Amino acid sequence: MKKKKLIITALAAAGSAVGAKIASDKIKEYMSYPDRKRALSDKGNDLAMSIVGKISDSVSDKGIPYINRYDNSGFMEGSGYFLSQPKKDGKWLLGYSKASVIPEKIEGDCYIGGYLAFPPNKMNGIMNEQMVRAVALDDNSGRGITVFAVIDCIGISGTDIRDIRKRLSDIISEKNITSINISATHCHSGIDTEGLWGDLPKAFMTNKKAIKKGRPEDTVSGKNKDFMEHLKKMSETVIREAVENMKEGKLSYASIPIENFVRDKRPPYVTDNTLTCIKFEPATGGKELHAVFMAAHPVCYGARHREASRDFPGYMCDKMEKMGTDAMFIQGAEAAVATDRGPHTPEGLTTDANIKAYGEAIAQYVLSFPKEEYKEIKPLINVAITELFLDADNKILELGAKLKLVNNPLVRITMADDSDKENKSYDLHLVTEVGFAVLGNTLTLAMVPGELMPEIAVGGAFPDWASYNGKEWKYPSLKKIFGTDLAVVGLCNDFIGYIVPDNDFGSVFAPLHYEEAVSAGGKTASNIVSAFMRLKADTDKYTVKEDQRILE
Repeated sequence: MKKKKLIITALAAAGSAVGAKIASDKIKEYMSYPDRKRALSDKGNDLAMSIVGKISDSVSDKGIPYINRYDNSGFMEGSGYFLSQPKKDGKWLLGYSKASVIPEKIEGDCYIGGYLAFPPNKMNGIMNEQMVRAVALDDNSGRGITVFAVIDCIGISGTDIRDIRKRLSDIISEKNITSINISATHCHSGIDTEGLWGDLPKAFMTNKKAIKKGRPEDTVSGKNKDFMEHLKKMSETVIREAVENMKEGKLSYASIPIENFVRDKRPPYVTDNTLTCIKFEPATGGKELHAVFMAAHPVCYGARHREASRDFPGYMCDKMEKMGTDAMFIQGAEAAVATDRGPHTPEGLTTDANIKAYGEAIAQYVLSFPKEEYKEIKPLINVAITELFLDADNKILELGAKLKLVNNPLVRITMADDSDKENKSYDLHLVTEVGFAVLGNTLTLAMVPGELMPEIAVGGAFPDWASYNGKEWKYPSLKKIFGTDLAVVGLCNDFIGYIVPDNDFGSVFAPLHYEEAVSAGGKTASNIVSAFMRLKADTDKYTVKEDQRILE
């Protein structure tokens, strides 16, 4: 154990280069977890996953297609090819719109999404509106429009996002929209949009029977169907309006120090110490837009809150709008990152007033940042997105997907031949998306389908001797892969839970390893980073100058 104690000094030295926050006493406790207890935690984890696995095996696989029959309609791959520089007549065109996703009247029960409770947390009122906000962006290169939308909610599955895209098929064709990317702020005080926070015992019994009978339409979850229909309808409306509202202007961004606003709750205590703000200034005057990319969990109201709310991101946007600018909050690599409200809120405030003060402090801080610190972005956007088939080795997530508690798509993958005869020997894989957008060759937006550990984004992962599994994390950070300034768009185009470096993916019963219970599995991080590396290499091959043409 003496060697392990060196981690405090080692990480403190390494962390200064990547903006890591080192809480030495907690790291010492984390690393001094006795081997005997660790072995017991691992055995307990194996036993629990085995039990859940057997329950999952008892649920029918009806309706889960083999990969050769998988329908990927609604997937959008992006630009198709990259340009190395703006076109001679390049210019930024941007449109913005927003709307509430809460209908005037909601039939049936709604649950607050974010905290597991028995009995479940039924919503008993609306504190403030959950919103959907969208931006449509074009560099006038003729390759098409890119859309970014964000919803105030816990998360949105890839299935629901593709449904929204399908509803927009007419405008996608008419306006040449090449990608629609929808993310969530991940607020834990909004109406459940995932399905995990309803009456789970009732859902288990109901859904198991419905699936066995081949009647998936009879399944139930924590999602209110009427609310979800209105959310999709308003998301569609806002995206259409953003495309119609496009006008010329200037785009710039700033990397703003943010370390005293956030804190990490899990070793190795790395946070992305910058907030990225992208600013749009219309050429003809009118409101500016500030899109704020910040990594911090909106969990300020806590597990007992019953009124739907947008948490601090909503108060941030409200304050910015009062100060004369349109606003968006985009969640970043926030895994176990929490807010640090103490330095920014007066003492003696009520809970709501405290949260409001924190959101407003972010707004004022961002809008007071010196204009000369912003870097202009040349009119060029390159977007690449790929599908990814993840081994669903977390039996908790597999069970939730098979029971239709969540509607993340699963496929069966087998080594059988291409005949139509079904093979009983197969593995279940989760279908998701990863992608990135590069603005002006200087800023990369990494679109990640879950809650990313910050060390994967900016570096600072545990070395082999300090990690839970005693292995090395061999992968470069996303920042290093792309070689530009980086902003993570978390929970984007899907919601697959936490993304933890493989070498520190441990037992859910071990201290500070809660995240593993809500993750696709122990190799999710390496699979996602590898997908980014492949995608980056592929786009490098197909990056052309303005006067070149791609041969079919």
